[in-house]
Amino acid sequence: VAIARAFAAQPALVIADEPTSSLDVSVQGTILNLLKDLRAQQGASYLLITHDLKAVSYLADWVLVMYLGEIVEEGTTEQVFNAPSHPYTEALISAVPRLNPTRQPQRIRLDGDVPRARDIPTGCRFHTRCPRKIGSICEQEVPPWRDAGDGHYIRCHIPVDELEQMQREEPVIR
Repeated sequence: VAIARAFAAQPALVIADEPTSSLDVSVQGTILNLLKDLRAQQGASYLLITHDLKAVSYLADWVLVMYLGEIVEEGTTEQVFNAPSHPYTEALISAVPRLNPTRQPQRIRLDGDVPRARDIPTGCRFHTRCPRKIGSICEQEVPPWRDAGDGHYIRCHIPVDELEQMQREEPVIR
């Protein structure tokens, strides 16, 4: 009913905030297929807000990854999911279960408590939990945007080529 109501006025943009979060797993796929079909038929765009990375990988063309209200990475779905650059994105994607358990990467576990939104850390917002923290620069300076190519950007003090090299090696597990 909510989906029908959203499309009744033939909108150009539909905002979907956790569209499958309260649904049984057996129903989630049906809803995601419906949303994909409606997008193709109606030509609408979605602003999908979710923690469900499987839904993002299935439905999204462009992804923004946020940590404590700040964008830390953006790019096409393929760029972000196949070559995550920001350490937070890397940790998120390591937690997504794979169908083939032999190809499951080691999960990156983040230590520490998530900082409160009212008490955001100085410097990089992720430095209190980052397994790739490089020192006091992370604590004191806001990281710059780095161009990873083809519209893929990350916000990190570590240069993109160094992050890529680190990710090819054994991931940091805490």
